[in-house]
Amino acid sequence: MSLAAIEVPRLEELTGPQRTAILVMYLERSTAKAVLQHFDDDELQDVGEAMATIERVPAALVQGVVTSFVQELHEACLVPATGTEFAMGVLPELIEERRRPKLVSGLRRKLSRRLADEVKRHPARTVAAILRDEHPQTRAVAMLLMEEESAAAVLEKLTDEERNDLALRMARIERLPSDLVDEVEDMLLHALESEESVGWAVAGVDKAAKILGRLSPDDQAILLEELSMEEPELSETLRKRMVVFDDLSSMDDRSMQSVLKSIERDKLVVALRGASPDMLDLVLRNMSSRAAADLADEIDVLGPKPKAVVQAARDEILAVVLQLKEEGVVTLSLGGGNDMM
Repeated sequence: MSLAAIEVPRLEELTGPQRTAILVMYLERSTAKAVLQHFDDDELQDVGEAMATIERVPAALVQGVVTSFVQELHEACLVPATGTEFAMGVLPELIEERRRPKLVSGLRRKLSRRLADEVKRHPARTVAAILRDEHPQTRAVAMLLMEEESAAAVLEKLTDEERNDLALRMARIERLPSDLVDEVEDMLLHALESEESVGWAVAGVDKAAKILGRLSPDDQAILLEELSMEEPELSETLRKRMVVFDDLSSMDDRSMQSVLKSIERDKLVVALRGASPDMLDLVLRNMSSRAAADLADEIDVLGPKPKAVVQAARDEILAVVLQLKEEGVVTLSLGGGNDMM
């Protein structure tokens, strides 16, 4: 298509090579040279042929090509990034290298939400556990870097002594070197991100509860009492999980008879769905022959149940067992030893 043959050229009628040709002819020689270095041989051939067709280009068309290019460049480079991302990632590259560290550190303090968002994604207990391994002054700096709500939640997970020390250290801080602040932020970010990377996934609460469940009653009481002074919710969670449903199979007949009198039959049917043979035998042998036969039939005909429903039924029975244990009605040997609950 010859542009000279077009009395009033239209921008939408131009091919890609023709637009490129007009743009390159519009640019300064040095700029055009830098741009064309990124073209391959075939692309250069197409642009050269398009240039040969251009004899007269109206100023309005040149303006349209340039405007279109600028708009496309803006969409390609700026739209995917927010203003904050541009300020943090692009702006530093536009200034002298010697001035970048100070600018980046300052913008990081004012604009970056990476640490705040990462802290929010983790339980306050996890953040507190990470900070406990750090120097007290590092803890204080880390707390000041968090948002107020997150920092308060973390503070609640610490001991009174740790809270008092942190509060004093935070209040005394007036100014800190930028490189120190960046180092503390990087440390905490790395530690939090490592929580979700390669590592040993273990249900700490459940495992700890099972271990405590094998202690003597006196040792359990002392440990849980001391723990409740610092972590009342955790202490209660551990107390409730020290016994799991499978542990009930070690209960003596008399204790099981007491439990059966205190629980709802429909909950028992659901809870025994998929239970161990030992657990099922313990329940059935402590019922009358007729009741045991009926219960066995109900379990057999019971349709599939969601895991959460079965677990909920078992949790209710465990709650009854723990209550009877507190009343001295139930005894439960754990760990194959002589210790009794």
